[in-house]
Amino acid sequence: MLRGRLIPLVVSCASLSCCHAAPAGRHQAAFLASSAKLPWHTGRLGACRGRPLSMESPRSPRSPRRAAAPPGKVDPASGGKGGAAAPALLASQPRHITLEDGFLTEQLAANLRGTFDRKFAEPRSTGTDRFCWDYWHVPDQYTLVRTPADAYFDEPDFAALTEALTDFGQRTLGCNAITQPWLSYYVDGCEQRMHTDSWHGPFAYVLSLTPWETRQFRGGETFILEPALLDYWRGFDPTKGLEESKLTRTVDPCFNRLTIFDPRLPHGVREVRGTRDPREARLVLHGWFTDLGTPFFEGGLKEEQATDTLNDALEPLYEQLGQCERCVGVLIVRLSVDALSGKVTKLVSLADTLLPDPQEMTDGTLGSSIRAEILSVIHQNLSKLQFGPASEDSSITIPFVFE
Repeated sequence: MLRGRLIPLVVSCASLSCCHAAPAGRHQAAFLASSAKLPWHTGRLGACRGRPLSMESPRSPRSPRRAAAPPGKVDPASGGKGGAAAPALLASQPRHITLEDGFLTEQLAANLRGTFDRKFAEPRSTGTDRFCWDYWHVPDQYTLVRTPADAYFDEPDFAALTEALTDFGQRTLGCNAITQPWLSYYVDGCEQRMHTDSWHGPFAYVLSLTPWETRQFRGGETFILEPALLDYWRGFDPTKGLEESKLTRTVDPCFNRLTIFDPRLPHGVREVRGTRDPREARLVLHGWFTDLGTPFFEGGLKEEQATDTLNDALEPLYEQLGQCERCVGVLIVRLSVDALSGKVTKLVSLADTLLPDPQEMTDGTLGSSIRAEILSVIHQNLSKLQFGPASEDSSITIPFVFE
């Protein structure tokens, strides 16, 4: 039995990265270098809510039920601030797109947008900060204008931005780092054709600084292929026709909206038409959440108190997962632990992109049953954990990476 740190995790069915538990509390922003050639992401979701520079609009817990989003659009209430609570682990379903409206404070979002507007305020200016942009054009694939965000914004604003992203990644995605953020704008003719880029990280993000409701252009939405389309023939119905809204999801880049999505799904950005003025362009920050595999602790229970208990549970858990049918994707589980009893009081799924390997779905085996078995194994092993008493209730976020 390995003592003193959480065991590294590699299983044939599920390669779970759970090395070196992260200390309790907030980390400083951490960056992992992505590969040299970076495809670019941008976001969009259903109709925007709120005013362009004031997207935070907390919803009452008893607000009336919302009408369903139009076909092909992501419902903003399906994720993000004021959205549905994380589902119980056994009820978890794959979630490939998540939205966080009003992600940054209004002041920080306004500062970042203001910096961009100020540097482009005088078109005839020859200041050096106007010469940092790269016109990136790959024929028939990518066309946009980009710059590293760390060199563009004031240091305090950039530090606050990366802290917000890193903190979100740790608490809700099980990711301890982000790639260096890029700032990109899209004027007439800019686009991203369909592509995937999952090697950069398990979750891609787009944070919009676009005043979407007052935009002067057409296009600019992110489109993401529906997961069912990647296994098209299994559920094919020759009696039904399909149109674009049934084949892709679209996300509007509303101001201060953070869009998180599964970069394994083919996606792109619709071509922008109508404006050549950078101040009227589609403007987004984008990158990837990375470095999965480290449990994250909050509350009274400290890493050193929990390590042996977790190791005792995780070793047999990994062995059982290795006997399950193969799935691919990420499952982020949060345990709530009672301070006095040390018992696990709740298990929820914070993020879930887990999909069964089609090669496993033979002889009538359903993908839902493969997922259900994996969720059940994790629930059975983690729900009966018994920790020691602590000064206050705690939560432990554990990422499971299935390859």
